[in-house]
Amino acid sequence: MIITTVEELRLHLPNHAYDDLESMEGAFRRSESMMLKDKIGAELYQRMMQVYNEVPEANRRDWLVHEGDYANSDSAYAELVFLCQQVVVFDAFYRSADINAISVNQSGINVVDAENYDAASKDGIEKYKKQLNKNCHDAVNELLIWLEDGAKEIDEPTESRNDGTTEGSSGSSSSSSSSEGPEPEPSREEQLMEIVELWKASKYYYKVTGLFVPTATAFNEYVNIYESRERFVELQADLRFCQRHYIVNELGVPLAKDLLTKMNAGKGNDTENETIDNIREALCLWVESRSKMFNRPEAKDEAIGSISRLVAFIKSHQDNYDKDAIKEFPGYEAPPTPDEDEPDTPICRGEGWENNRPGNAMFVAPLI
Repeated sequence: MIITTVEELRLHLPNHAYDDLESMEGAFRRSESMMLKDKIGAELYQRMMQVYNEVPEANRRDWLVHEGDYANSDSAYAELVFLCQQVVVFDAFYRSADINAISVNQSGINVVDAENYDAASKDGIEKYKKQLNKNCHDAVNELLIWLEDGAKEIDEPTESRNDGTTEGSSGSSSSSSSSEGPEPEPSREEQLMEIVELWKASKYYYKVTGLFVPTATAFNEYVNIYESRERFVELQADLRFCQRHYIVNELGVPLAKDLLTKMNAGKGNDTENETIDNIREALCLWVESRSKMFNRPEAKDEAIGSISRLVAFIKSHQDNYDKDAIKEFPGYEAPPTPDEDEPDTPICRGEGWENNRPGNAMFVAPLI
C-alpha cells in the first residue's frame, strides 16, 4: 500500500480525524488497483512500491517532504510517490464517502454519527464527493504532466545537463550519498530515467506512436480538452479511426507514411510541415465531430472543409513532396510532357515557305 501512516495522510487531507489507517486500507488498495496502476503501468508501480518500502516508516514523511517543498525534489521517486498518494487518497475517500456513513454489526445496519460534530446534510455530502472527485482527476493530471515533463527532460536535455556533469558522475552521487536514508540513493536524473523507461509500458505514456496527433498538448492546440491527459487517452480510439478513414484515405498510404515518418524525425521541409499542421487540424475536428465527449454540431462541417483545404494544398504543392510517395496521392496530376512524335517542321515553328527545305510539304489540290 502506497500510504501507510497518519502523517502521510495529513499531507493530502489535513482535516481528517483518523488515529490509524486500518479502516481505510481496503479503500486505499482498491483505489491503487482501479485508479492508479494503469496510469503509471504495472512495472513502474512495482518498482515505486519497492523504493517506498525501503524507506523506514518513521522517516517516510521527511522523505516525502523536503525543506518545506510539497514534494522532495531531491528524489524523483519521492516526488512520484507524493503525486501518486494524492490520487489514491482523493479517490479512496470519494469512493467510500457513502459507505463510511453506514455501519454494519450484529444488530444490523446503522447510521454513523460522530460526537462533537454536526451531522453532514445530504447536499453537504454531495458537494464533498464532487470536490473529492475533482481533486482526484486534477491529481491524476498533475501526475501525468509530471511524468510527461520528466520524459521530455530525458529526450531533450536541458541546460543543467550540458554543464559538463555526466550521468552518474561523482558530483551528483556525492550529493545523494549525504542524504538521509538507509543507503545512498541514485541521482535524481538516474531515477528519472528509470521512471520514464518503466512508464513507457503504460497506455498513459504521453506520446502515442503512429498518430499525427501524438500528445494531449498537440490535440489541445486545435480542440480544447483542457490539457487533460485522461481525456486524450479516451480519444485515442477515435483518433486512430479518423486517421485511417479520413486522412490516410485522402492522402494515400505512401504519402501518409512518409509525412508521419518525417514528423517523428523532425525532418520535413516547409511544405511538408505545413501539411502536417493541416492534417492535425482536420484530424482533431473529425474526432470532435465523432466523439460523444464533445457537443459542437459545427465540427463536422468544419472537418469536411478542412479536408478539402488539405487536398487542395497538396495538389498545389505536389512538387515539394517525396517523388515516389506523391504519385500514390489520389489527386496527383502528372506534369505534361512534350509530344516526341510531333515533327519539328518549319510550319510548326511558324516560319515561311522555303523551296527544297527538308521537311517542307505542299498540299496540291486535284484538278476539277
